[in-house]
Amino acid sequence: MMARRHRIAAACLVLICAQNVLAQGWQDTPDGLQLANVGQALRLNGTPMEIHAFTTAVPMETIISRMQESWSHNGKDRGEIQRSKVGAWIVLNQTLGNAHRSFQIRETSSGQLDGFVALTSPTLTREPKLALPLPSDMRTLSIIDSGDQGKLAQQVIAVSPRSINATADAMEAALKAKGWQRHARQEKDGSIMLSADRAGQQFDVVLQAQKRGALVMMNTVLESK
Repeated sequence: MMARRHRIAAACLVLICAQNVLAQGWQDTPDGLQLANVGQALRLNGTPMEIHAFTTAVPMETIISRMQESWSHNGKDRGEIQRSKVGAWIVLNQTLGNAHRSFQIRETSSGQLDGFVALTSPTLTREPKLALPLPSDMRTLSIIDSGDQGKLAQQVIAVSPRSINATADAMEAALKAKGWQRHARQEKDGSIMLSADRAGQQFDVVLQAQKRGALVMMNTVLESK
C-alpha cells in the first residue's frame, strides 16, 4: 500500500518532457541521500518513467541547494534548473540532453523530509490499456501501470457524472459481467469501498462523492510476473 501511494504521488507531480531513457547515474544526487526504487516498469498514461524515493533529516534548503549544485556540474547538455512549488512540494526540473528529470521534496508531519527523483521518456509512450472496462460515461484522468513485489498492477483515477452509489452499482455490474466476484462493499463518510477477486487477481476501488458525480480511485493486481 505504501509503494502504491508513493507511485501515485510521484507520478502525478512529474512533468512529462523527456525524450529518451538515460543510463544509470542520471539522478546525480549528493552524497548521503539514499534512494529506493519505487516499483518496476512504471508507466504513467503509457509513458515510461523511473522514480526513486528518499527520506532525509537534512534541512530543506540545504538539500535543495546541494541538488542544484550537483545538477549544475558536468555536461554541456544540461538545461537551466527550474524551481517551482506544487502544493506542499518544492520541485526542481531540468532537461538533460533529450531527456528530462525532476526532483520533488516536502516536509512530513513528523518533521522529516521525503521526496522523489524521477525521469520520463515520452518517445517510448504507448497507448495505455485499461485492465478492466469502465462504464462508458466515466472519464479517465490517469493510468499508472507498474510492477511491485512480483505482481503487475494498475492504478486508475477517473471521474463519473453519476452519484457514488450509482457509479458503484455500474462498476459492480461490469465486474460481474467479466467474471469477478465481489467480496466487500462498505459505505462510510461519503465514500464507498468496493473489492472483488477473480482467479487470484484482486480489485479495489474507493469512490468519493463530488459536487457533480464521483471521484473513482481503482487498484487492480493483474497477475504474477
